[in-house]
Amino acid sequence: MTASSPFASFLKPSIQNSLNLKKELLQKCIGTSNGVKASPEIRDEIASIVKRLEKVNAVKKISSSKKMNGNWKLIYTTNDGSSAGKLGPFVGRVDQEIDVSTKRYKNFVRLGLLTGVLTATWDNLDEKLWRVKFLDIEFKAFGITLTKKPLNALGTWRMSYLDDSLRILYAAGSTGKENIYVLTRESF
Repeated sequence: MTASSPFASFLKPSIQNSLNLKKELLQKCIGTSNGVKASPEIRDEIASIVKRLEKVNAVKKISSSKKMNGNWKLIYTTNDGSSAGKLGPFVGRVDQEIDVSTKRYKNFVRLGLLTGVLTATWDNLDEKLWRVKFLDIEFKAFGITLTKKPLNALGTWRMSYLDDSLRILYAAGSTGKENIYVLTRESF
């Protein structure tokens, strides 16, 4: 059902508002190469939409919600490094697989026949916060492992929005600087 459908008038205002905001956010993220090529104006507009979406978030215990499970595709971040899929001058596809029952996730950066895989676990610190423990990183070419190295790093994820098809979070590493991440659900 779209916002312009005849059934839209029956939706609660907050649901209709969130649908409109999600549509606006998705449109703003198009063509930004995961945010790497977003202009300062687009970044400001996306940040504003994110703030408005966070106000209508219906999931209260995001950090343990089963809605987190599954495959997610990164569509935007304010991080302009490898977490955005940036490898040198190229930007690849970034996917994430989350399993809430095992508290484990994998990030995949895919660029042609090259794949980087970051494996991590987490501890729930509160209803919207994870302490992330990065376990290892693996690089593959043509599906063959080139190298796999253990990691000993921590970060925090502050989840601010979650529904069946969209996740928004802020991630911070050792510097403490938070970056916004916007992900959409993928079905394979």
